[in-house]
Amino acid sequence: MSACARATPTAPPTPLPTESPTKISLPASGATATRAAPTLTFAPNATATRTVTSRPTATFTPAATPTPYPLPTGRSECSEKKFKSASLDKEMPYALYLPRGYFDQTRRRYPVLYLLSGLGGRHTEWKEYLLCQVMDRLILEGKVQPVIVVMPSGNDNPAGGIGSFWFNHAPPPTSDGKKWGDYIWKDLVAHADATYRTLARRESRAVGGLSAGGQGALTDALTHPEIFSVVGAHSSSFRRADGSVAYFGDEKYYNQYDPIWLVQNTPNARQLKIWLDVGDRDDQWGNSVREFHALLDALKIPHTWNLFFGFHDSPYWQTHVPDYLLWYAAQVAGE
Repeated sequence: MSACARATPTAPPTPLPTESPTKISLPASGATATRAAPTLTFAPNATATRTVTSRPTATFTPAATPTPYPLPTGRSECSEKKFKSASLDKEMPYALYLPRGYFDQTRRRYPVLYLLSGLGGRHTEWKEYLLCQVMDRLILEGKVQPVIVVMPSGNDNPAGGIGSFWFNHAPPPTSDGKKWGDYIWKDLVAHADATYRTLARRESRAVGGLSAGGQGALTDALTHPEIFSVVGAHSSSFRRADGSVAYFGDEKYYNQYDPIWLVQNTPNARQLKIWLDVGDRDDQWGNSVREFHALLDALKIPHTWNLFFGFHDSPYWQTHVPDYLLWYAAQVAGE
């Protein structure tokens, strides 16, 4: 893959199943916004802009105090592991990236990035977008600090082919009540901290995802800012409790997990470093992402916003893996 963020992959992965867009309501106003013609009852800040850009707005800047560690050497690891989730009572696979230097600088501890897949995506989705190779290159070029990346399973076929959306499902008889959110923020994080040399603190943890994984990442960070300090949503879907998916429950139940409701009704977003991006030709969730960006602007919640060229598909996400990794690595606290 070319180092240029605009490069088109020579052999792009087969696009994965994506969510069908649904009508989005902004609960504070009662207004209804559709993908075709979003209608908002608030106005974004006058200075808000939506700029098409091919470069990330933040890059890793070394701390003023010299790091006690030299430029990492040695091998990295890109592998698949398993662990037993207490919340799901099930053994779950995950993909793992251990950065260059991990096996040589054995006293060093690392920030962790948790990346969630889109609807239908397996835990190997981000690996298939060449994440491990891109991280290797960025570390060797001195552009990012070394970061552990954990890519869990759970959005491919755990709920009758619908996906999990990475939050706790409505209880019976409405749904199965499976705790997909607890599995991430509690079980997986605890497992990573106990198994690898992580920096076990919120300042050193980020969670992100694409499409349904972006929605799940926002949910998990907004409900647990004591666990995560950084969240990235890449072409995020914003499905709501409209009755189309049983495990979302009713509106009252889903409000506790709904990113839109959470930013309107809790202070948690102000504790987070937030990234949003979407393709300018994304006709599935593009308008919904713009509406969420406008909502954050209206509430004066700081966030990084990028409107890139592209669609809601695998080539778009693979092209921007370098942008994402540059930003995440710049936000999490390392040693």
